[in-house]
Amino acid sequence: MSLLHVSAPVRPLRLFLSVLALVFIVEATVMLSLPWILPADSTPQLEALVDACGLTLVLAPLLWWLVIRPLQRLAALRSLLVSQLLAAQETERRRMAHDLHDGLGQTLTTLTVGLRTLEEAPSLETVKMYARELRRIGGEAHEEIRRLARGLRPAVLDDLGLAAALERYVADFRTAHGVDASFTCNCPLESRLPAEVETTLYRIAQEATMNALRHGRAGRIEVALECGAKSAELRVGDDGRGFDAGEVLRRPAAQGPFGLLSMRERAEQLHGEATIVSTIGVGTQVSVVVPLRDSNHD
Repeated sequence: MSLLHVSAPVRPLRLFLSVLALVFIVEATVMLSLPWILPADSTPQLEALVDACGLTLVLAPLLWWLVIRPLQRLAALRSLLVSQLLAAQETERRRMAHDLHDGLGQTLTTLTVGLRTLEEAPSLETVKMYARELRRIGGEAHEEIRRLARGLRPAVLDDLGLAAALERYVADFRTAHGVDASFTCNCPLESRLPAEVETTLYRIAQEATMNALRHGRAGRIEVALECGAKSAELRVGDDGRGFDAGEVLRRPAAQGPFGLLSMRERAEQLHGEATIVSTIGVGTQVSVVVPLRDSNHD
């Protein structure tokens, strides 16, 4: 079993306190060592120079590894995420254009041809027959528009909240992909989380379930939502192939786990964290915990 903890790589407050503690320890050590290093008749200027040299020699490599390197990795990670996000957006636009052209576009073309035929119908009975067919085609176009709209942002997320949106999403996912997908919810009835929390957890659920299907080849996926007074937790588990977290982290940046990093970034923006536990041949468990700043959410 391997665990991939994908919380924030750099914690500013923790880093600040660590640097302060490090400076204090090094400075105190140097000052206490001066009587044994310098002669008894040394001048204050010489003591200050030795103190500065010792502090610089000790702190320079430590600050490089504790501050500069993490910031460099963070900057590289941010740049990679931005580039991959733009690529994902372009892929999604291409898919939407394909769906509009091949799906809705062809349906509207059929409607146009049918209306022209309707105008030239020789009898009322023929008109009724064409009208029934056109109504059926119009219904298919309406369902196609609703499907595309749900893919962009489901209206139920805004109208009824995260629990209802996830329930609808899991049901559609089960029908569309033929997998055994289920959803359980342990939240107060009619409870609404902050809008940014609902959107973030919904997108993470989409990412996790699609990863389970595409990469894990899962046959069963379980989605669970739990709401507390101070935090909300989303769990997505599957019985797929699993993966080795160590091997994933050793990949080059350009081949990195974009889906995992995306979930991490979404959770981090809300001061939350994402943890992924995976066992090869058994499956993967994704857990995302997001704090609720306003515990009196509706």
